[in-house]
Amino acid sequence: MRIYFLFVLFLSLVSSQNLFAQTKLDSTDPLTEMMYSISDVVFANPFRKEETEIRKRVLESNAAELRDLRIQLKNSLRSLSLSKSDVQLKNAKFRSLETALESLPSLGGFLWKEESGTVYQWGDWSDFYEDGFSKEKLRLEGQIPSFSYEGGTLYYFLKNPPGSLPAEFSFLGWESHFYAFGDEGSLRYTNDFRLDPSERLGDFRKAFDSIRKKIPGSQIVTANDLTIFMIPGKPKPIYYIFLFLRFFLIGWTILLSGYIIRMSLSLPKNHLPDDSAPLS
Repeated sequence: MRIYFLFVLFLSLVSSQNLFAQTKLDSTDPLTEMMYSISDVVFANPFRKEETEIRKRVLESNAAELRDLRIQLKNSLRSLSLSKSDVQLKNAKFRSLETALESLPSLGGFLWKEESGTVYQWGDWSDFYEDGFSKEKLRLEGQIPSFSYEGGTLYYFLKNPPGSLPAEFSFLGWESHFYAFGDEGSLRYTNDFRLDPSERLGDFRKAFDSIRKKIPGSQIVTANDLTIFMIPGKPKPIYYIFLFLRFFLIGWTILLSGYIIRMSLSLPKNHLPDDSAPLS
């Protein structure tokens, strides 16, 4: 019986630890941290939870696309054994590279740079240069994906193909709308397909100012090279179901912990014989 109680107590402690691990306070007071953790879990704003989930899923999708595109570019360069002289001579290998780049629908731009200057540029990079087309200063170079090749650096960026819809993001219980734009200004991810996929970052940013006034809580979040606009909505009934379940689980954990403590305190003590009692 004691083993059963210890097992249940262990599960309760693990459950409590998961709740307390969500706290972000730096306070050294355990009681303050505990109360903050419980209130954060139970009374959490559904939009804040959606914001965390949206950022996580958008970044995961973006990272997967960048990784897949990097692999395709490396495979093309490796199969062609392309060198700097091939680019300068514009020979058959160079023409094959251009064909390979054009066959990648999600590739927005390809750039080969060395310390001496630009070796080759494909696509429209005008949004990434501080000084326009002079190719002297690449804006936010550290945020543009790149890899080393032939003593130089190859940069590239993603862009949705013209006329294509952004990646679909529709999940049960979500009411918030979000719009993620790439650093070059195109709409990359959204869960609101009423928006024209050709919408540009600058135009949407201007319209977002009026949206902010109408819908409090609307905000702009930056995640790597993505700019995410988030517009909160009203919680669906499923949110209140989960809210009830959180109340129930926390109450059950507290009651069970109290019951186990009372049981451990009420266990019978071993009665030792009294040395002063007369021997029979």
